[in-house]
Amino acid sequence: MTPFKAAIIRILTCLLLITLLTTGGCRKKSKPVPSGLSPAEQAVKEKEFLGDPSTVLCPLEETTISKLDIPEENLPSFIRRMQYNKKKTLKQAHITLENRDYLVLLGETPSGDFSLYDIQKQQAPSWWGAWSLYSKHPVSGKLYEFLTVNNGTQIAARPYQGDIGIIKIGSGGRDLQKMEFSGSLRDASWSSAAVGNLNDDLWPEPGMEFSVPVGDYTPYIMNITYDTLKICISDNYHTNAEGQKRGPDRKTVYGITIRKDQPYVLDFSTPPVVVFDQPSSEQNTFRPGDEIKFAAVLVDPKLDVMIRGLHDTSVQEDKTIDTPNPSVRKPNKSLEPAVVITRTNGEIVAEGTMPFG
Repeated sequence: MTPFKAAIIRILTCLLLITLLTTGGCRKKSKPVPSGLSPAEQAVKEKEFLGDPSTVLCPLEETTISKLDIPEENLPSFIRRMQYNKKKTLKQAHITLENRDYLVLLGETPSGDFSLYDIQKQQAPSWWGAWSLYSKHPVSGKLYEFLTVNNGTQIAARPYQGDIGIIKIGSGGRDLQKMEFSGSLRDASWSSAAVGNLNDDLWPEPGMEFSVPVGDYTPYIMNITYDTLKICISDNYHTNAEGQKRGPDRKTVYGITIRKDQPYVLDFSTPPVVVFDQPSSEQNTFRPGDEIKFAAVLVDPKLDVMIRGLHDTSVQEDKTIDTPNPSVRKPNKSLEPAVVITRTNGEIVAEGTMPFG
């Protein structure tokens, strides 16, 4: 076991020494869906796109899900959501970029109902943020931007023309033999960028450094491997290190600063902290017999990044997970914290693990 892994486990193992019975662990919350560009932002962007000779314009046509020439098993996730909500109509456009044919699919919300479907592969990218019209979309080694123009009757696409910077994974002074990462980042406008070159399945492949557009970001979802330790991180949509819950008064930290002339190194050099999401800091008195739910998150206090999971890739758990292929796989061992709950006199009331979730 590496010193870094041991330190993380020590932090997690010391999570709770509590006088009341717990009934749960971490829980996920749904993320807010942004509304898209304001009219003023749309007008500025549209002028830029239409004035650029490299912009490709194609008509958007209304169609129904039943008429899409896409295998059922390959339908983009937002269309599956439409089916679940019994919605049938969307817009589509055929577009050719870098000598490759794509189908642009667009639903009601550009920031969440977009797909760039590769006709030859019969597949759409599924990296976190690929579903947003406003993200930077990899196409044959280049990045493309998209925009609806002319009152939503056309889709416009052009190569990204802004500055590019470097993000790389670092050891933080630890003795490591293997370091790699991949995933995606998003900025304050909910524009996302893939971190990693897309493989044949249109998913970011891990590596040690990648080029991304200059900007200030938070992780959307990122996976990091340090030797046999695999870490999953995202933006922290729970409680931060100061005890503030996500809400209108708490600003998202965009601490991953990508600049043209200075590579950004993600190295986890800031010690993580454990923060309780439930019960709230204001709720500190209880009556005998109350059932209390405890939920805790592990965060990087500097970046306000949530650590969603820790796994030991050298050990596989004795259970299987179904995959679409069809096939099954054995998951890596989750390094879940041990939790001990005691009374004030030291009597153990309960003990177990608090899974990530």
